[in-house]
Amino acid sequence: MLTLPKPVKQRIASEFRFAADGMAKAADLPTKLYYFSALFGETNRVFNVSWQRELGLMHLVLQETYRQIHAGVTEMQSGFDRGIIGIPAALPEELTKIGLDLAVLFEDNKIDEVKLFNILARAAELTYVTTGNGHYLLLRGKITL
Repeated sequence: MLTLPKPVKQRIASEFRFAADGMAKAADLPTKLYYFSALFGETNRVFNVSWQRELGLMHLVLQETYRQIHAGVTEMQSGFDRGIIGIPAALPEELTKIGLDLAVLFEDNKIDEVKLFNILARAAELTYVTTGNGHYLLLRGKITL
């Protein structure tokens, strides 16, 4: 069960709210990703104060989501042709929803682990649609954004 000391939980909630609000205001994906990186960055910072395996999972999923999408953005900006594989148009807004959902989750009195798992699963899904097979599943309607 994810139980955090009150100051740690408040710190995460505050940082996640700042990042989520920044993502919501950002007009482009690189800026959204900049704010998104604060989600796994803040999680990493609290490890020394309060290690929880659920936080470890959250850090890994969010960091890999950032890495994968950032790589796609970097390739697109450098003119690298990935063919039909790329960043789906709906992905930036869905990424923002993850940030907002995490902020709300940690602002609540009790952290609902099922909601946390579902948010992380959605992040993994968004990450996967930037791969060849994930893009194929998106085209087939197996994954929806």
